Amino acid sequence: MQHSLSTNAGPITVEATEPVPGLRVFETPPGVSPLSSHRWVLAHHDSAALASFETEAAATEAAHAVAPLADWTRASMTAAQEISFGGSVERLTVLLTAHGGAHPNA
Repeated sequence: MQHSLSTNAGPITVEATEPVPGLRVFETPPGVSPLSSHRWVLAHHDSAALASFETEAAATEAAHAVAPLADWTRASMTAAQEISFGGSVERLTVLLTAHGGAHPNA
Protein backbone atom coordinates (compact mmCIF):
# COMPACT_ATOMS: atom_id res chain seq x y z
CA MET A 1 0.00 0.00 0.00
CA GLN A 2 1.10 3.57 -0.45
CA HIS A 3 1.58 6.14 2.30
CA SER A 4 2.10 9.89 1.95
CA LEU A 5 5.06 11.19 3.92
CA SER A 6 5.25 14.94 4.63
CA THR A 7 8.72 16.47 4.19
CA ASN A 8 10.17 19.97 3.99
CA ALA A 9 10.30 19.53 0.21
CA GLY A 10 6.64 18.49 0.07
CA PRO A 11 4.83 15.15 0.24
CA ILE A 12 6.54 11.96 -0.87
CA THR A 13 4.72 8.71 -1.55
CA VAL A 14 6.33 5.58 -0.10
CA GLU A 15 5.40 1.91 0.00
CA ALA A 16 4.13 0.84 3.42
CA THR A 17 2.76 -2.17 5.24
CA GLU A 18 -0.11 -2.10 7.73
CA PRO A 19 0.78 -4.67 10.41
CA VAL A 20 -2.08 -3.41 12.57
CA PRO A 21 -5.24 -1.83 11.17
CA GLY A 22 -4.63 1.92 10.97
CA LEU A 23 -0.87 1.82 11.68
CA ARG A 24 1.67 1.82 8.89
CA VAL A 25 5.34 0.96 8.71
CA PHE A 26 7.59 2.33 5.96
CA GLU A 27 11.23 3.05 5.22
CA THR A 28 12.29 6.67 5.01
CA PRO A 29 13.53 7.47 1.49
CA PRO A 30 17.33 7.91 1.17
CA GLY A 31 17.14 11.67 0.58
CA VAL A 32 15.14 12.31 3.76
CA SER A 33 17.18 12.59 6.99
CA PRO A 34 20.15 10.81 5.37
CA LEU A 35 22.23 10.79 8.57
CA SER A 36 19.59 9.07 10.69
CA SER A 37 20.08 5.40 11.59
CA HIS A 38 16.35 5.20 12.39
CA ARG A 39 15.10 4.61 8.82
CA TRP A 40 11.85 2.78 9.60
CA VAL A 41 8.79 4.77 10.69
CA LEU A 42 5.64 3.72 12.53
CA ALA A 43 2.87 6.12 11.54
CA HIS A 44 -0.86 6.57 11.81
CA HIS A 45 -2.67 6.05 8.50
CA ASP A 46 -3.46 9.81 8.46
CA SER A 47 0.35 10.22 8.18
CA ALA A 48 1.27 11.35 11.71
CA ALA A 49 4.50 9.57 12.71
CA LEU A 50 4.62 7.94 16.14
CA ALA A 51 8.31 6.95 16.20
CA SER A 52 11.29 5.93 14.07
CA PHE A 53 13.18 2.64 14.39
CA GLU A 54 16.42 1.09 13.19
CA THR A 55 14.68 -1.94 11.67
CA GLU A 56 11.42 -2.83 10.02
CA ALA A 57 10.98 -5.65 12.54
CA ALA A 58 11.24 -3.24 15.48
CA ALA A 59 8.69 -0.87 13.95
CA THR A 60 6.32 -3.77 13.26
CA GLU A 61 6.70 -5.15 16.79
CA ALA A 62 6.00 -1.69 18.20
CA ALA A 63 2.83 -1.47 16.10
CA HIS A 64 1.58 -4.70 17.65
CA ALA A 65 2.54 -3.50 21.14
CA VAL A 66 0.61 -0.21 20.88
CA ALA A 67 -2.37 -1.66 19.00
CA PRO A 68 -4.55 -2.12 22.12
CA LEU A 69 -4.16 1.52 23.19
CA ALA A 70 -6.56 3.01 20.60
CA ASP A 71 -8.71 2.38 17.57
CA TRP A 72 -6.02 3.37 15.07
CA THR A 73 -8.44 3.12 12.14
CA ARG A 74 -10.14 6.32 13.26
CA ALA A 75 -8.82 9.84 12.61
CA SER A 76 -5.48 10.61 14.23
CA MET A 77 -7.01 13.23 16.54
CA THR A 78 -9.63 10.71 17.69
CA ALA A 79 -6.94 8.11 18.42
CA ALA A 80 -4.88 10.74 20.27
CA GLN A 81 -7.87 11.70 22.41
CA GLU A 82 -8.59 8.04 23.14
CA ILE A 83 -5.00 7.58 24.36
CA SER A 84 -5.01 10.83 26.33
CA PHE A 85 -8.41 10.43 27.97
CA GLY A 86 -7.68 6.77 28.64
CA GLY A 87 -4.56 7.71 30.59
CA SER A 88 -2.28 5.86 28.19
CA VAL A 89 0.10 8.61 27.02
CA GLU A 90 2.92 7.40 29.27
CA ARG A 91 2.22 3.78 28.32
CA LEU A 92 2.46 4.68 24.61
CA THR A 93 5.83 6.35 25.19
CA VAL A 94 7.12 3.42 27.24
CA LEU A 95 6.06 0.87 24.61
CA LEU A 96 7.59 2.82 21.71
CA THR A 97 10.84 3.34 23.62
CA ALA A 98 10.99 -0.29 24.76
CA HIS A 99 10.94 -1.35 21.11
CA GLY A 100 13.78 1.01 20.20
CA GLY A 101 11.64 3.90 19.03
CA ALA A 102 13.08 7.39 18.73
CA HIS A 103 11.49 10.74 17.97
CA PRO A 104 10.26 10.47 14.37
CA ASN A 105 12.58 13.27 13.25
CA ALA A 106 15.68 11.74 14.87
